[in-house]
Amino acid sequence: MKIITSASQASTDIAKLQASGKTIGLVPTLGGLHKGHQLLMQRSSEENDITVISIFLNPMQFRKKQFLEYPSDFEQDKLIAQKTNVSMIFHPSVKEMYPDITEMDDFFKYQTDFKRRDEKNFVIEDNIIHVASNLVYHLDGKIHPWVFDGSTTIVSKLFKVLHPNRAYFGEKDFQQLAILTKMAAIYFPKIKVLGVPTLRDADGLAFSSRNVLLSDTQRQSALCVCHALQSAENMIKTGETEAKIVLDTIIKTISPLVKIDYIDIINKKTLEPITKISDDIVLYVAFFLNEIRLTETVIVSIHNS
Repeated sequence: MKIITSASQASTDIAKLQASGKTIGLVPTLGGLHKGHQLLMQRSSEENDITVISIFLNPMQFRKKQFLEYPSDFEQDKLIAQKTNVSMIFHPSVKEMYPDITEMDDFFKYQTDFKRRDEKNFVIEDNIIHVASNLVYHLDGKIHPWVFDGSTTIVSKLFKVLHPNRAYFGEKDFQQLAILTKMAAIYFPKIKVLGVPTLRDADGLAFSSRNVLLSDTQRQSALCVCHALQSAENMIKTGETEAKIVLDTIIKTISPLVKIDYIDIINKKTLEPITKISDDIVLYVAFFLNEIRLTETVIVSIHNS
């Protein structure tokens, strides 16, 4: 397994592999690898000759405090990658990926909204991709749209360096997946973006790098969010069509120790909030346990007669 920190070296190595007929699967990560990431890597290994992961904690996707406290251990990440048939880790520095930004604090200046955001089109300014408003102003994007500008910008940079045939992302971050799928279709039509269903631990909690920060009590509180969404899914599948009733039930079921940051039911295709449930939908909750922010996502398929 190669570990490469240079973008130019990574591009050269990938070009040689593709020239020999090898297909490349990419799993972009922030580090802090867990079994959910392993599922993405395994899927990539099954569908490609070579699996590459990137480990890059992207400052543009975080508030400063969250960035500094993000749980990651590169030595542990290397061991996990090696066990999961990864051929290459691309582990660049911040300077390698953002050569024009001189001070770390400059990243956190992007956390005000972009005033000229286009309704339907991505806008590129100062080498940053600003996501179209019809994609970003839903779910978490209502609170911090700049996060998706950050993830879209870094994935675009990774695509330019690594030129994968396929890239794999978790469905847990559903809005990010939708945005990156659209971005790739426009700027990288030869790269196929694939969503992989959420992997859960034995107790039902969705795998997240931040789970290691939870106390036993906090983990139980996080599980109550998971159970609330599963109960809501059952309500919908047994005939409930009023989104407000489902949302109210979720809120009442969640532990008072949980601080809800954002909750909604959206149409899976359009990302628009709905009032009547008649098509495939996404149940989504972002929440805090003290200072730890987690999300839960459940995709519900509606089979119309």
